[in-house]
Amino acid sequence: MVLLKPTYNINGDVTDINLDALAAAGIRGLIFDLDSTLLAPHSGILTEEVAHWLILVKERFKVAIVSNNRRAIYIDQVQKILDMPAIGQAAKPSRKGFFKALEILGLEAAEVAVIGDRPLTDVWGGQRAGMKTILVRPLKTMNEPSWITFFRNLERILIKS
Repeated sequence: MVLLKPTYNINGDVTDINLDALAAAGIRGLIFDLDSTLLAPHSGILTEEVAHWLILVKERFKVAIVSNNRRAIYIDQVQKILDMPAIGQAAKPSRKGFFKALEILGLEAAEVAVIGDRPLTDVWGGQRAGMKTILVRPLKTMNEPSWITFFRNLERILIKS
């Protein structure tokens, strides 16, 4: 299905994204998925590697988070830890959360890339909102249950078709 093909498919986690290439492509803002992309799910714990990478990101890009996580307390906590606006209960692939993030960033959809680990929520939602999309693998430091890995691999088969 063509709709699920990300603009960029990274064979690594978020820290493997080439920031120079994004800037050269005219990207001025980044909207991140939260769980498995920036933090281990529901942990609120930022690894040193991701923390360092985010410092570099914030020097060059406007940033925000759009998450399907429904826990307002967690989203508030993450917003403080990461020092960036965070929108929870986004119901991705709905465009609503992405449009709200665009408003916060003060950018047009064509200037923004959505970064996430799930084709059916992050990639599809970002595409529906008119943005470039970057599909990453879950964080290198994560250990997932095998059933989650199975569904991730199934989603990735869809984008290769």
